[in-house]
Parts: sequence; structure tokens; C-alpha cells
Amino acid sequence: MIYIIGGEGFIGSAVVRFCQKSMFEYRVISRQNYNNYIGSSCDILINSNGNSKKYLGKEDPVLDFKLSVLSVRESLKDFNFNKYLLFSSCDVYPDCSNPDLTDEDTAIDISKQSIYGFHKYLAEECVRHCAKDWMIIRFGGFVGPNLKKNPIHDILTGGPLWLDPGSQLQYLHTDEAAKIIFYLVDIGIKNEIINVCGNGLVKLSDVITLLGRDVPVKPGSPFVRYDVNINKLKKYCIVPNSQETVIKFIQEAVTGLNRGEAIV
Repeated sequence: MIYIIGGEGFIGSAVVRFCQKSMFEYRVISRQNYNNYIGSSCDILINSNGNSKKYLGKEDPVLDFKLSVLSVRESLKDFNFNKYLLFSSCDVYPDCSNPDLTDEDTAIDISKQSIYGFHKYLAEECVRHCAKDWMIIRFGGFVGPNLKKNPIHDILTGGPLWLDPGSQLQYLHTDEAAKIIFYLVDIGIKNEIINVCGNGLVKLSDVITLLGRDVPVKPGSPFVRYDVNINKLKKYCIVPNSQETVIKFIQEAVTGLNRGEAIV
């Protein structure tokens, strides 16, 4: 039995789709039914919950702590499990621009972390402290069904773009991420932290060019570069290319729009 906390979310729903396709027995744990499952047992507990809005760390750090740290600590107490998978974020690294600074074994200076990244890191430490068999996945950027935010979403929906168009990022499709996660479980990865991000970078200006229309940019938008180290992941599986992933997603979204469907 697999429990999926946050199975109705962007990434969690991809995990659900994979379970359905693979005919795995699973339960989605949501706010509505959480209390009904307290004290119950599962083979694998996947925590795809937690705050994903980076700005909340600055605007309301206490709420961000409750959503990203306290909720994880509660789940470690509330459920019985054989293996615990935590979906974390590459923002635990103070600087994500260089693969040399984002190796999973890199010592992290918490004084340089963002509030959002620090809270994700604290959640990881809770899992490492409490679970005997765990895996922590540090995710990068995503595209996929029900995309509701990020620069690719902003470009597709006409903007404004909140990052400098020269920004370069890694992207992975959520369905590919789910496939990778279950493969890592299947081959017996235990008590490891693994960066799961797209292979290579995609420049936002290239995405805008591909779309073939102007996208307004919010004045003063920062330039960012996410080039997170995925050498460990590459030892276990082939990692899809970021640019190819985004191009395919854009093409499918535009095709859907031409058929009168929602763009994302």
C-alpha cells in the first residue's frame, strides 16, 4: 500500500497517475481525510505536500514553517510506514547556479539559505532523524498537466514574466519525475538524497521565440540560473533533456489551444 500525501497537487497527481497506470494500491491523503488515516500503516509514504510558493517564506515565514516543516513532522508521527519519501526542493542550496555547489554531499551553510530553502532543509532533517528507511528528492522545475505557476506558465498565458528572459533553468515533466521516483524505489535506493531535475538548461527567451509572440516582462525582473548537479541521478537512469521537454510541452499546449482546449 502506498500513501500519497498531497496527491491532488501538481506533482502528487503525477504520482497518482503512475500508480494507476502501474495498478499499484494507493491512497491519497488530503486535508479532508487525513484524520481518518492517523495510526494506519503503509509500505511507502510519499510526502508531496508542503508549501511550493517561494515568496511565502518572506511574506509569512511562520505559515511557511507550518506548511513545510510542521506538516512533515506530524506525518512522521501520525503514520506507520516502511519507507518514507519526501519531495523537497533544490532551493535548499543557497546557490543553485553551479553544479559544483549543488552536489548532494555538499555541506550547506544554513546562514545563506533563503527562508523557503531553510524550511525545506529542516523538513529533510526531520525525515532523516525519524525514519529508518527514507529517500529525499530535491526537485527542480516542472512542466506537466495542471501547471498553474512558474515562468513557462507565465509565457504560455501571455505574461507578465517575472524573470529576466535570459534566465536559464532546468525542467522535467511531472510524469517523467514520477517514473524516475518509482524506479529509484524499485532498485532499492535507501537513505539517500537525490537531485531530480531536467538534464541541461533552457533559456526563457528561446521559449518565447518558440511560442512566436511577445511576452511582457515585469520591470526589474531578476536573472536566475538553475544548474543543479544531477550526476548521482545519471548513475541510475537516463534523465530527459530540459529543452526537449519544454519544447514538447509548449507544442502540445499550443495544439490543444488550437483545438479550443485550455492552454495548460
